[in-house]
Amino acid sequence: MVMLSKKSVLWAKAETTYGADPTPTTANALLVQDAQIKETHEVLERNVQWKTLDRLPSIKGESYSEVSFKMDIHGSGSAALAPRVGALLKACGLAETIQSGVSVTYTVSTDNISSVTLWLYKDGRQHIITGCRGTCKLNFTAGKTLVAEFTFKGIYADPTNVALPSTTYESTVTLPPVCKSSQFAYNAKTTLVTQSVEFDFGVTVAKRPSLSTATAVAGFEIVEFKPVVTIDPECQIETSYTFRSDLLTTPRALAVLATRATGNIVTLNVPKFNPTKIEYADREGILIEKIEGEASANSGNDAFNIVFS
Repeated sequence: MVMLSKKSVLWAKAETTYGADPTPTTANALLVQDAQIKETHEVLERNVQWKTLDRLPSIKGESYSEVSFKMDIHGSGSAALAPRVGALLKACGLAETIQSGVSVTYTVSTDNISSVTLWLYKDGRQHIITGCRGTCKLNFTAGKTLVAEFTFKGIYADPTNVALPSTTYESTVTLPPVCKSSQFAYNAKTTLVTQSVEFDFGVTVAKRPSLSTATAVAGFEIVEFKPVVTIDPECQIETSYTFRSDLLTTPRALAVLATRATGNIVTLNVPKFNPTKIEYADREGILIEKIEGEASANSGNDAFNIVFS
């Protein structure tokens, strides 16, 4: 029977022990788009010198998997309950803090970084990828849903033939937050007309080669954050802001949110946005400034936070 690319399901559950499958269930299902898996197998060529000019067959060296997908970001529907996407955010190096009845906040973490197991179903085939750690990009665009792009690397295992499971998603997937009335603020200035905020976690994920494992890879470790923010405010004389005076000189606070009902509001806070590059661009004949910069640390583990409320 022909397999269809659109028939895909993703389950994700935080691991208690690195690399040990915690057995996700439908309670860990995530509604995603463009789910892709790349299976990497090192090719060891046998370019030996022998009696003819042709070669012996290549053999397999190390193996690992890379999974990427997009998804609308939304809350759990309750300000006191962590959203399912929290398992992914923690595997991107963030720590989770729940303030009962108020919010769930994710901040940069240095120690005890989580990992996640992904069960990716591609129609009638199941891939189980353990020990996953990765990075994320958030896209706040006016009038659009808040979209995250995740990329994870994990331990390879051969897929098996398994029927697509019955799946139950969070109720909030039907009405995710939209980027309007988004209270975009730069250095407390809220009058800037800005179409988008792009935020790249900039996580560096290091592979851990190992002689002792069947795939020659023990797993993956997060070793660095280099978060980057890009904004694109209109150039307006009467409400202009002198961004160039901040360039590599004075980091400023930046915030933006995607909103719906309580329990389904997502806010990005960057306390010290340090502009590193400014250039002009055009948006339908309107002159804009495309500004790229760092989300820089203050005392450490505070370069940014994401709040679900």
